[in-house]
Amino acid sequence: MYSLERYELNFNFKFKELKYECVETVNGKFSGQVELDIENLTVGTVKMNGVDAPFSVSNRKLVVGPAEGSELKITFSGAVSETSLMGIHDAKYDGGHIITTQMEPTGARSVFPCFDEPAAKAKFKVEVTVDEEVEVIFNTRYLSKEVGNGRAHFVFDETPLMSTYLFYLGIGKFQTISRKNKDRFLYLATSPGKAKEGKFSLNLLSKLYTKYEAYYKIPFPLPKMHLVALPQFGAGAMENWGAITFREIALLVNNSTSFRFKKQVAYVVSHEFAHQWFGDLVTMKWWDDLWLNESFATFVGYKILAKIHKDWNLWEDFQREETLSSMRKDGLLTTHPIRVEVKDPYEISEIFDDISYGKGASILRMTEQFIGEGKYREGIYQYLKGHEYSNASGEDLWSSLTNASRVDVSSLMKSWLEKAGFPLVNVKEENGELRISQQKFSYLPNDDAYVWQVPIFLERDGKKRKILLKKKQTKIKSAEKLLINSSGEGYYRLLLEGSLLDRMLTQESSSEFVMKLIDDYYAFLLSGRIDMQQFLGMVDKIKERNEYSIVMRLVEIFSSLTEILDSDGLNNIAVGYFRSKLSTFKDSPDENSKVVLESILTGLALNDKEFRSTEKMKLGEYNSLTAEERTAVLLSASIEEYNKEALWNMLKTPENDMEVIRVMHAMTHLPKNEEVTQFFDFVISKPEYRGNFIYSMFEAISNKNYRKDLWSWTSAHLNGVREIFVGSSTVSRYVEELISRAGIGNRESMDAFLKSADVPEAARAIKNGLERLEINEKLIQRTPK
Repeated sequence: MYSLERYELNFNFKFKELKYECVETVNGKFSGQVELDIENLTVGTVKMNGVDAPFSVSNRKLVVGPAEGSELKITFSGAVSETSLMGIHDAKYDGGHIITTQMEPTGARSVFPCFDEPAAKAKFKVEVTVDEEVEVIFNTRYLSKEVGNGRAHFVFDETPLMSTYLFYLGIGKFQTISRKNKDRFLYLATSPGKAKEGKFSLNLLSKLYTKYEAYYKIPFPLPKMHLVALPQFGAGAMENWGAITFREIALLVNNSTSFRFKKQVAYVVSHEFAHQWFGDLVTMKWWDDLWLNESFATFVGYKILAKIHKDWNLWEDFQREETLSSMRKDGLLTTHPIRVEVKDPYEISEIFDDISYGKGASILRMTEQFIGEGKYREGIYQYLKGHEYSNASGEDLWSSLTNASRVDVSSLMKSWLEKAGFPLVNVKEENGELRISQQKFSYLPNDDAYVWQVPIFLERDGKKRKILLKKKQTKIKSAEKLLINSSGEGYYRLLLEGSLLDRMLTQESSSEFVMKLIDDYYAFLLSGRIDMQQFLGMVDKIKERNEYSIVMRLVEIFSSLTEILDSDGLNNIAVGYFRSKLSTFKDSPDENSKVVLESILTGLALNDKEFRSTEKMKLGEYNSLTAEERTAVLLSASIEEYNKEALWNMLKTPENDMEVIRVMHAMTHLPKNEEVTQFFDFVISKPEYRGNFIYSMFEAISNKNYRKDLWSWTSAHLNGVREIFVGSSTVSRYVEELISRAGIGNRESMDAFLKSADVPEAARAIKNGLERLEINEKLIQRTPK
């Protein structure tokens, strides 16, 4: 039994040896047997109220007692991992290294014995002694630094009440830039020589600071904020309170950064800063509400960023990258509800996925649009203010939103949270009326009769209204120029019967509406509701439209189809579309056009030999190329085996992380399989690549020639990959993609892999991958060569 107040941690690090000792004091009330979480630590002594207490360590638990008291003192030692990117680990860069931590979901127990669950909030008082040549970053600012005998002693301000998974410690030769916003200090830290690349993100943080304080109506809770760029990182970023960590490509902007990645950097910074209130100030009670943290940060991350960059088409990005991406996964019979029961935090890695992020965010956006933005925002304020420095559940949020809006949000959310999948909304015109009905959508047949509460958004001549479909069907009066889900807020697929498709698919339709409809009908193609000829007929109706989001989604769809199908005819159609849009977006002054241009150039490099023959020649002038063209040039050179020595040199002496990833992508498309394997063996043997080589594993799946060999290479190296990315969703995502795409034509290799592989963290991913493979194979069977 215990109640918890404070951890006092006095660390003594040997920076070069990657070892440390610690004296830990835990204050609270303890009685009987007390169990703390622990992993890979060596415990020396345990005292309760100054008296030696009996203890044992087994099954990842430090069991103390029976004993009773208010002060538990533990001495222990630990090692900094050079393999795993979870817990406390080493992040190498050319000429040095950084000791850093990643605690979510269960890394804290490998750094210090603790009560490692979200509801066990406590204050943290930290001191660190380390070699004098390095700096230390913690969640709070340091109060003092004393130097002597080659050592430095840092004392940090005490944190507010917070969960263990938000604890951060970073030690290294950081280069730091800073600025001030009101009375708060904002810092951006990098490895030496890279701080100037953080100016964009630091300036953005200052603007976000003002916008978020205004939106939440609660001041930022800490006196300082760090953004930390790490050369090795297992995820994209992590919302540690007061010290957010990032992959370098997710924070730094330089000449290698395309506008697409610049937008991504801005969004990631916004997303993680949103967590400082929603997730850090108020934290989920248990991991089954992880989705709430991530969904809200995704939704509001776009929302606040869109207030700063109004010309970035961010809501169209949200729809394409969050709503449509999650719907592709949520159309599987093997999908999961937004809210998933989690019995053990080790299960959590598999639900860091498109459902927990994209679907949840889309449902929150749909709810906001249904109850009204002002009432929604008031509900968020009530939720945060009512639970600050504490824990809450989804039900607490629905209660606050219901109270603020007088709409029964709990009932509305129930059907979307607890039921996997989503509805297909069918619209048919009958005798001057529109019959609107719902049924569950899936790519494979289902007999599910579930009825959702579906917000139907209607627009005519710029006037909007909404209805709530709470039964199988309803009827409304038909009208010319009536649009359904005109801005794409509704989380459902729309099937328009008869002449309705042509009527709604007009030049007056918004780009969001058309993009969403394209995606819906692509889903109908994959599910067999329409055939390829019908789908291409629909595409033909809108192929002249040049709006950013419409062209982006069509480029993505054509790229996916050419990867699944071996069809010269389809490939020619795809290349024809890419080429028809190339000049339009190459000459456009709009920055968003650069995002489309990068996708078009990459699509041409992968599918058009004539394009590659000229594009590869630009490798010699690579440094003068725009960031948008660089991937296409590298891909062209790799596929055409042009100047492979230059590619190897770029890999071994990279300019920055972005260029490493570009070259890794390209080299997975070398035409000789033995050379791809040679490349893989090289990068996996180098510790400095361990955070990035997973990108090349994902990219290799799209190399049709290498897919069979990829199965055997993955089988031989999977356990090593799992050790590096333990606790993240990386392995789960990879296994799903591998099965669904590299399984095409390679069932025997896939079956051998599944028979031999023991990957418990990918159990759900294996089911998803097999279903997606079946969908792809059925499409191949239905489509003429």
